[in-house]
Amino acid sequence: MRLMVTGGLGVNGSWVVRELLGRGHEVAIVENRADTSLIEDVAEKVELVVGDICDGEELTRAVSRLRPECIIHLAAFVDCESNPGTAISVNVGGTAAVCAAAVAAGVRRVVYTSSKAVYAPATGKHGFPAYEPISEDDDLRPVGMYGITKAAAENVMEWYGRNSAVECVSLRFATVFGPGRLQRHSGPINTYSSMIELPASGRAFTVEQGGDERDDIIYVLDVADAVACVALAPEPPRHHAYNVAGGRAVSVRDFADAIRRVIPEAALEVGPGLNPMKMEASYYMALDGTRMEEEFGWRPRYDVDRAIRHYCELVKSRLS
Repeated sequence: MRLMVTGGLGVNGSWVVRELLGRGHEVAIVENRADTSLIEDVAEKVELVVGDICDGEELTRAVSRLRPECIIHLAAFVDCESNPGTAISVNVGGTAAVCAAAVAAGVRRVVYTSSKAVYAPATGKHGFPAYEPISEDDDLRPVGMYGITKAAAENVMEWYGRNSAVECVSLRFATVFGPGRLQRHSGPINTYSSMIELPASGRAFTVEQGGDERDDIIYVLDVADAVACVALAPEPPRHHAYNVAGGRAVSVRDFADAIRRVIPEAALEVGPGLNPMKMEASYYMALDGTRMEEEFGWRPRYDVDRAIRHYCELVKSRLS
C-alpha cells in the first residue's frame, strides 16, 4: 500500500514511518521542512515533499500526484497557548485542508492523530485519586487551546467522514514518551522521556513534585504500531474516534522505580505530591482502550519495563 504521512519527520511521525516501511509499504512524507535527522536510517526509502499543509491548493496537488490510499495526518502545532491564531490555522485549518485534498484525490482513508487533551481537564472520578478510565463516549470539554484545536479538528474529520467517501478516523493518544522528544521539544511535556534519557546518558534529573500523580503513558513505538494498525485495516472503522492507551495509569514514583530497575545507578529524584508537569489544568488521566482492542485487536506491546529497556538501549547505542 502507498501511504502519505504529514508530519512524518517529527518525533511520532518518524516512528510511524519506520513502522510502515518495516511492514513493506511505500511511504511519502509531507513536511514544512527538510530536517531528516530523526529518520536518518530510513531517509532514502521515503519520498519527501516539503510544503505547507495550510496551503490547500499546494497540498491537493501533492496528494493528487502521490495518490496514497491512506493519509496519516500527524502534522500539528503544539505551542498553542502562546500562539492561538497559528494553532487554529494549523491544527484545524490544516486538518480541513488534508481532508479536502483527500476528497479531491480519491483517498480511501484519513487517520488523524488526536490527543487525550480533548478530555482535559480530568476532574471528579476521572482525576486524582480514582483515575477512572475515560471512554470515547465521555464529554469533550477541553479548556487549553491545544485540546480545543484537537477537538475541533476531530469535528472536521467527522464531518468529512459523513459527507464524503473518505473514511475519517481520529486516534486519541495517552501521554507519549520515547526517543526524539528531547531533540525536538522543550519543557515539562518531556518529563517522562527526560526521566529515562538523561540518567541513561549519565546525567541527573529531578522531578520537583508529582510523585503521587498517575497518568496513562504510552511508548512511541506503540503509537506507531496503533497508527499502522488502523491505517492498514482492511475494513472501514466503525467509529470516528478511538482511545489509544498504555493500559493503566502509572504513578511518577512507580515510573522512577522502573527506571532504577533498568539503570540502578540512575541519578533520579522525584518529589512528592501531584502535577509533575506544573500544568494549569489536569491532563493526568486513564483512558479506556476497550474499543481499540475489540475492533482492531490492538494492545500495547511495550509495558513500562520493556519500554524503558528499549529506550535505554537506543540511548546507549547513540552514545557508543
